[in-house]
Amino acid sequence: MSRIKLIGVDLDGTVFNSMKEITEENKRAFRLCKKRGIAVVPVTGRPFSGLYEEHKRDIGCDYSINTNGSAVYRLSDNKRLVTHGIDGNKTRYIIDILDRFDCYYGIFIDGFGYLDETMLKKELEFRRNTPLYEYIKRTRKPIHNRREFISSLNYCDNIYTLADNTRERDRIREALTGISDIYYTSSIDVDVEIGGNCSKGATLLELAHMLGIDRAGIMAIGDSGNDLSMLEAAGLAVAMGNSSEEIKSAADFITKSCEDSGVAYAIEKLVLS
Repeated sequence: MSRIKLIGVDLDGTVFNSMKEITEENKRAFRLCKKRGIAVVPVTGRPFSGLYEEHKRDIGCDYSINTNGSAVYRLSDNKRLVTHGIDGNKTRYIIDILDRFDCYYGIFIDGFGYLDETMLKKELEFRRNTPLYEYIKRTRKPIHNRREFISSLNYCDNIYTLADNTRERDRIREALTGISDIYYTSSIDVDVEIGGNCSKGATLLELAHMLGIDRAGIMAIGDSGNDLSMLEAAGLAVAMGNSSEEIKSAADFITKSCEDSGVAYAIEKLVLS
């Protein structure tokens, strides 16, 4: 019988297919986990506002880990149980660095992303008629007075930076090297996701400890670079068929792609059977 008691699942490219939908096969697997007392927890780069009510219902989750491990929420009352952010002074220091580069960034605070209003308009226009348009619209807020907003920051959960190319991304990463108590990763080739002293994997272990579950009882499923720490932390690591080679090489098992309900396939084969 499987020892798995907690399954940490990435969302985009993992639970969600390319249309940002949860397949019926995945929903069925989540229902069976719930019936057997196995906790399924979204572990996502999305802020809390990006985990919609229908996602919570279809996954049947009681907790979520958001913004690459910066927060844990209990969903029965939407209470934030864990916070791993960046203090205001360090946030301003990082923003000063980013302003030297050809990139744009969003600052994530308490479940929402804040962007300069002109950049948000461009982002929405760029995403129009794509599955991400509604997500950006629901999870981002405009900054009307950038200087005032940044000077008033006490902390942030995460800073998401999008560069023009991989060379610029690498220059940003190099400039961040040496800053204490931050963690940065990437989920696509040209982004840098900067958080406090946390990661998906560390916070997943923190939640597991709160629930009385040891490492051997954790399965993690992911597809991209920001999922690597989660796969390394779990007792059983699963890479999606659409994963990067880096993620596949860190996995104990490679499942089907997100288009083919790879999450359900892994759960049924490794846990429910």
